[in-house]
Amino acid sequence: MPIGVILARYLKAFDCLGPTWFQLHRACQSLAFLMGIAGFGTGLYIGNHYGIHNAPHRCVGITLLCLAITQVCLAVFLRPKKDHKYRMFWNIFHYLVGYSIIALAIWNVWKGFEILNAQNIWKKTYVGSIISLAIIAMVLEVITWTWVCIKKRVKNPENHVEIVIS
Repeated sequence: MPIGVILARYLKAFDCLGPTWFQLHRACQSLAFLMGIAGFGTGLYIGNHYGIHNAPHRCVGITLLCLAITQVCLAVFLRPKKDHKYRMFWNIFHYLVGYSIIALAIWNVWKGFEILNAQNIWKKTYVGSIISLAIIAMVLEVITWTWVCIKKRVKNPENHVEIVIS
């Protein structure tokens, strides 16, 4: 899911890509949704067949599934057009729910590793992956803001003030 967010956030700034960013975002998020359903089903199976139960992990998993279903339904069926007066509110809701899902999912996967007494290599790999994605997002944030600022300067050269020291 974080990869889908990264694609949407940082590719959207490059006009030359057109709607490609949206198609990539949708594909990644669809895959993440299916993986989330598979994870939920796996949790139910393990809980029913092996008797492993953890109330906080289960509650967060149920919450995640409900939020993900809500997110998908609103994105597919109730997304207003770009120029609609409520689009800004829809965007805010979409961002808040999306980032909440990512944060809860990161915590829940970590909790699942602890419940299953996973080997340290799994935990270290997971943490490394999350840190790598965060670093990639930070680098792309700088690149995107630089690109946007350059684009604004080229569009409005009269607003660009140049200071010459003699």
